[in-house]
Amino acid sequence: MEGKTETTVLSSRIAALRKNRGLTQEQLGALVGVTAQAVSKWEKGGAPDVELLPSLAEHLGVSIDTLFGRSEQELERMPERLSRWLSAQPPERRVNALFDLLCALFPTMLDPLSPLDISCEMPDNCYWNDPQQKDGEKIWLRSKLVSEEGLVLAVQSKNFPLYLVLPEPPKGYEQHLAENDDYRRLFAVLSKPGALEILRFLYGKKRCFHTPAAVAKRLHLSTEETEALLKEMEGCHLVEGETLEIVEGTLSAYILHDTSALVPFLYFARWFMEQKEAWLYGWDTRKRPILLAENAEEAGK
Repeated sequence: MEGKTETTVLSSRIAALRKNRGLTQEQLGALVGVTAQAVSKWEKGGAPDVELLPSLAEHLGVSIDTLFGRSEQELERMPERLSRWLSAQPPERRVNALFDLLCALFPTMLDPLSPLDISCEMPDNCYWNDPQQKDGEKIWLRSKLVSEEGLVLAVQSKNFPLYLVLPEPPKGYEQHLAENDDYRRLFAVLSKPGALEILRFLYGKKRCFHTPAAVAKRLHLSTEETEALLKEMEGCHLVEGETLEIVEGTLSAYILHDTSALVPFLYFARWFMEQKEAWLYGWDTRKRPILLAENAEEAGK
């Protein structure tokens, strides 16, 4: 920091960290217990009282050393620090540990002024308990953040952990969607009786080739019906087909094209179909529509 005084460094760091956190001078002042004018004075070369430094550093998400420029790399090294923390978790706990961390951070994403309480208890049950609901009716207790930056969708519970983070791409979400006709072909195949049963059966087995006759026998379907459905699924790249040479001639067999996409696809299809709303957290500050109108119209042609 040669050529800069410690006070100058402190002023520039407060301004940069405040903006990085998305806080106004008024908001930061409210968190620390001073006026917006006091924050403005700090950022123009003044210095906070010493007793305010711990609170200021806490609300800016850094150490006091970082405030004074003694640890310029702290924010940039956060991915490395997170990686070390995650690596220290037992291998069988890493996915759940990351989920727990994301859930603990959710309130802060909703509102930077919210106090971060990592010790808060996550609900045991993913279902909303309403004394008026019908017996057997299951309604997810969901969380969502819809902002100009993107989407976060979650079910924050111990018995059903679900978390999806979708920052908006530079040119919008629709740039990476398939054509409408491709979706129609997929949904048309999946809507046929027996199609989802076949997919769920294949996902319940180790990835290997299955003959239509073997699948039909397990699902109590006709072989002809099963083979026709598998061929249509192959057209949508849900399965891959092969022709096997056997003594009697040739035999068709099919294997899953992908072994991971069905579960999230069905989960978010259910999210889409939920008849009632029950939210643990719900925050929508987005002013623009999710899809850009001109691109959506072009895709629909």
